[in-house]
Amino acid sequence: MTKLQTVTSEGETNIKGFFRNASKVSRLSLILTIVVTFVLLTLPYLAGYEARFVHVIGRTVYAVGLPFLVLNPLLGFIYSFFINEKIKIVYILVHLVFICTISLFAFVVIMFRYFVPFAP
Repeated sequence: MTKLQTVTSEGETNIKGFFRNASKVSRLSLILTIVVTFVLLTLPYLAGYEARFVHVIGRTVYAVGLPFLVLNPLLGFIYSFFINEKIKIVYILVHLVFICTISLFAFVVIMFRYFVPFAP
């Protein structure tokens, strides 16, 4: 029982330590935003396949990835203000660019896909 408690407390300490380091959180937010954007941009190339599971996977990735692209840059932008390094302004500007481009694009796709009746 004590081993389980120590493992749990060490794991919690590592996670808490990660979220307290604003530079790591902001950097991870940038990397994940780029990776998910790349995945969503390459996903339409799988539309040529007729397999049903490919279409189900595509819909699932879009359903999870688009809200992620709206919220993740906002989280990174907020964490960028707590960085205590000289590169703080670069993180803020890059996250702002991601919010203005990628998050706006993801929001428009969500609106046209799920809420607008005349969408394709």
